[in-house]
Amino acid sequence: MPFQVYLTPTTASPPAAQIEADVRAAIVAEGARLDPDSAVIVTSDGAMIVLGDDARHFLIGELSPSFCRILFNAAQRSNATVDREGSDSTPLQMKGSTGDVRRRTDPIADPPALCARLGRDLQEWNRGTREHQASGGVGADQQLVGPPPSPGTEARLATDPSGVAAHCDALQQGLEKRGLKIVRKVVSQNAQYGVVWRADVQIAGENHASSRLICWRRPGHADYSFIDQPLQMLDPTESVPPLAP
Repeated sequence: MPFQVYLTPTTASPPAAQIEADVRAAIVAEGARLDPDSAVIVTSDGAMIVLGDDARHFLIGELSPSFCRILFNAAQRSNATVDREGSDSTPLQMKGSTGDVRRRTDPIADPPALCARLGRDLQEWNRGTREHQASGGVGADQQLVGPPPSPGTEARLATDPSGVAAHCDALQQGLEKRGLKIVRKVVSQNAQYGVVWRADVQIAGENHASSRLICWRRPGHADYSFIDQPLQMLDPTESVPPLAP
């Protein structure tokens, strides 16, 4: 599961096309190059970062000072916050940028400070990936092992005597403390994984869901597995549509 970092517009951000232009300008200013065929940013210090189709998402295997300067400058130019996958969902706001996201942000003074913060997040992400691999939740290829992100034709459940839905519903309180809210959820019966709870989550201040939570009890185990997947992926074919009402 590669670590994903992305720019989130604030109330002061320009249209999406200008944010993309700001990202590309930051790449050029740093002396990096963007391979047009593979959409890989090759930084001046040798790091290789995959850039999403919208030029706001970055797939990171390793951090480098050059990439942190690109990201800091792009976020600053576009008045966007830097967000990322993982347990820390607090938006990062670059010094000198403006705009409101209607939730608490952490200020970032300069590119080295951004690198330090993302480096900690990346370490936690990699540790979590290793734990998931050890428990069988992630395969050797680092791809998630579990129910599909969308329920598809799975039978919807109005009630769940198994207790899975009730256990997964308890996640909501913790989400609210992090400035997140569930906007829609579906409980269904999967032929392989049993009862599966899925919910689309919206960040406070935004008008659309940004990620899909998936929760289920592993067959033959008493413990539960939990996945937090962005709805919009770097590869558009892997993006997930919002849950139907």
